[in-house]
Amino acid sequence: MSSFVPRRVLGKFMHVTDQPLKRDGGKSLVYFMGAGFCPFCAAERWAIVKALERFGKWEGLVEDKSAGRDEKYLNVPTFSLARAKYSSSHVEFAGKETADRNFEPLQELGDSDFEILDMYNPDQMIPFLLVDGQYMQVGAGFSPEMIQNMSHEQVRAELDKPDSAIGKAMRAEIDNITALVCKSIGGKGQACGSETIKALVEKL
Repeated sequence: MSSFVPRRVLGKFMHVTDQPLKRDGGKSLVYFMGAGFCPFCAAERWAIVKALERFGKWEGLVEDKSAGRDEKYLNVPTFSLARAKYSSSHVEFAGKETADRNFEPLQELGDSDFEILDMYNPDQMIPFLLVDGQYMQVGAGFSPEMIQNMSHEQVRAELDKPDSAIGKAMRAEIDNITALVCKSIGGKGQACGSETIKALVEKL
């Protein structure tokens, strides 16, 4: 029997297993499941997009907003990852957006999705983020209330302000994801050299 005990590590992330989940080619897998209507997914996508930009390149990101009705927080600016492509020498990104912002079905889950969900998230709660099969989070690392009804330009401006409460909350989540990726790829990326990230990795 394994003596592994799951524990909370950075932010809301749980260290759930010490078995890494690598894809063909040995890249570290970052897996996300969300839906367009979901405000918490909308918030978390900012951190995912910005963290993974540190390791590779996005193409086909589309600016979007969460639902304008029937959710606790409305019109949270975000990106749709449904058609986005991500390329990196160290990281593979796989994502599924199960519905759009109008609650219409979008992407169907396939066998590889169910393999991951059955093991880590059988209730299929969203947003769901899994880094390297070892670290998972259900929910957002910061509240979507902070950025609801803002434009994408306004959010970017907050991200760039050192003393912005919104920026600080978002940057903390971006750094948490960055540190988890750095841990899973053995610190190979340039982003892994920053003192902030090194300090976070030491907590893992």
